[in-house]
Amino acid sequence: MSQQEHIAPTSDLGDSDFERALSQVRIVLIEPTHPGNIGSVARAMKTMGLSKLVLVNPKKFPHYEATKLAAGAESVLLTAEVVESAEQAIADCTMVIGTSVRDREVTWPTFDPRQTAELVDSHLLASSDANKVAVLFGRESSGLTNSEMDLCQSQIRISANNEYSSLNLASAVQIIAYELRMQFIGSRDDNHELQAAIKPEPAIKERQMPATQKQKEGHIQHLQNTLEALSFMKAKSPTVLMRKLTRLYNKADLTVEDIQILRGILTAVQQQMDSTAGESNAGDVE
Repeated sequence: MSQQEHIAPTSDLGDSDFERALSQVRIVLIEPTHPGNIGSVARAMKTMGLSKLVLVNPKKFPHYEATKLAAGAESVLLTAEVVESAEQAIADCTMVIGTSVRDREVTWPTFDPRQTAELVDSHLLASSDANKVAVLFGRESSGLTNSEMDLCQSQIRISANNEYSSLNLASAVQIIAYELRMQFIGSRDDNHELQAAIKPEPAIKERQMPATQKQKEGHIQHLQNTLEALSFMKAKSPTVLMRKLTRLYNKADLTVEDIQILRGILTAVQQQMDSTAGESNAGDVE
C-alpha cells in the first residue's frame, strides 16, 4: 500500500454540535524535534476532523518535510499556532490532559484514550461553547517534564506491548484523535433526535463556568506568595509542596467563582498580615 492509500474514514457528520466539539479540542506538541513528525501529526488530526494544532518551540517549522508528510493536511499546518511556552498554549483552556508513560513521584489521575474521550466529551457538553480542551504531547525523546505535567488535570496512558511499547508521535495522536471522534459521534449523532427534543438549559453564568488554566495558575501563584509571606515555605520543599497543592486543586474542577472566593481569602490574609505588621512598626516608633 502506498503512502497515499488508506482506509477511507467515515465522512464528517453534518451536525454542528459534532463539528463544534472537534473545534474545541487542540493538540499541543511540546518542542517537537523532527518537522516530519509535525506533518504526520497534522495528517493524523485531519483524518479524524481535528484542526487546531499548537506548537511550543518547534526546532524546525515551517519546513518542507512537515509539508511533505502532511500529505494533504497542509491546512492544519497553515493554521498551526507557534508559541514559546506550554502556559501560552493552554492559557484559555478549561481542561488540560498530558500524555505520558512514565511513573512519577506525584501521580495524576490516569486514563486510557477511550476513558479520556468520555471525560472530554462530558466536559464539553457541560458548556457547549465556553469550554476548551488541550491534549499535550511531549518531546520525542523525553516526553513531558514534571512542570508541564503540573499544568494537567489528568494523564493519558496508551496500553501497548510490554516488550515493545514505543509509539511514535503521530501514532499516539492518531489513537487519541480516533477515540475522541468516535465518542463525539456516539453522543452527538446517535442521540441527536433525543437531544433535539430536550429543552435547552439556560446559559451558564460566567462565574459558574470552569476556570481557565490561566485563572488557576494565577491562584496558585497567589497562594505561593501568601505561604512565603507566612514563612510556611521554610519548613517545606517549595517545589514539591506547590506541585502537590496544584494536584490537589486540579482534582476539584474549580469554577471561576471558586477561584474568586479562594483568591479573596488569600487577599484577606495578606491584608491582615500587612495590618499587623503596620501596628507592630508603629509601636516601635519613640
